[in-house]
Formats: sequence, C-alpha cells, structure tokens
Amino acid sequence: MKNISKSTIAGLTAAILGLSLSFPSLADDDSDRKEKRAEIRAQFDADGDGELNDTERQAAREAFKAKRKERIDTDGNGEISDAERTAAKETRRAKMLEKFDADGDGQLNDAEKQAAKEKHRKRMAKRFDLDGDGELSETERNAAKQAREKHRERRQENRQSDSNS
Repeated sequence: MKNISKSTIAGLTAAILGLSLSFPSLADDDSDRKEKRAEIRAQFDADGDGELNDTERQAAREAFKAKRKERIDTDGNGEISDAERTAAKETRRAKMLEKFDADGDGQLNDAEKQAAKEKHRKRMAKRFDLDGDGELSETERNAAKQAREKHRERRQENRQSDSNS
C-alpha cells in the first residue's frame, strides 16, 4: 500500500471541508415554499375559503404567465423572441451556477451536478412523502410523476402561448 503524506491528507481534508461549506444554499427551502404558497392563496382566494378552486387557480396561472412574459419580454413588444428566450435561459443557468458552482470555475462538475440533483430529490421527497417515512412509496412516486407531467404540460402550454403572442 502506498504511503500517503500528511500534507496530501490535509489537502484532501481541506478540499472536502471547503466543498461542504460552499453549499449553504442546499438547506431545505421548504419554509420559503410554504410562505410563497400562503401569499398566492391570500392574493387569489376570491371566495375566502382558504383554498384555491379551479377558477382561482387558473387566475393565478394567468397572472404568473403575464408576469413571466413581462420579465422575459425585455423589449416590451408583447412577444418573446428567440433572443429573449435565450437570454432567460442564460439567466437561469447563471442562477444555477451561483447556487451550485462550488469551485467557481463557471461550470458544474459531476459533484456539483450531483449536489443539485440531491437537493432536488430532497425537495421532491419532502413534498410528496405524505407518510413522513423518508422514502417515497409507489403511490407517492406516482403522485410525483403525475405532478411532474402536469408541470411539463403547463410549461409546454406557456411556450406555445409565448410563441403565439
């Protein structure tokens, strides 16, 4: 077996510690999600029953689509061009780098990608783990898959409505 010098061990330890400390944004943001949902409910719950019915939910979606379009449509012409869409993607990419690029090289390496995936997995588990056992049952996994499909469909609808306006 090779002898490993103390300086190599110290260097590796420092690198591991540095990586672990550079991911403070990996803390669960569930409280932010709950606050945001409460704000949305307060804003769009027209009948005051504490829940959003289909009509209220649709009004919220339309308001968010309009807000998104306003944010992305930088030239203000009411349409989202390919250049504006590309710029929005770059903004999202920059946010991901800011959040997960621990070594600051402008790219996500395998460990950083894994950290991003793990954060997403934890968020999804927290959201869909209804029995609180820390694992997703088949029923909970199916609910997560359905939610993901619904989300993808809405994104596709948004893209189509963006290109039609």
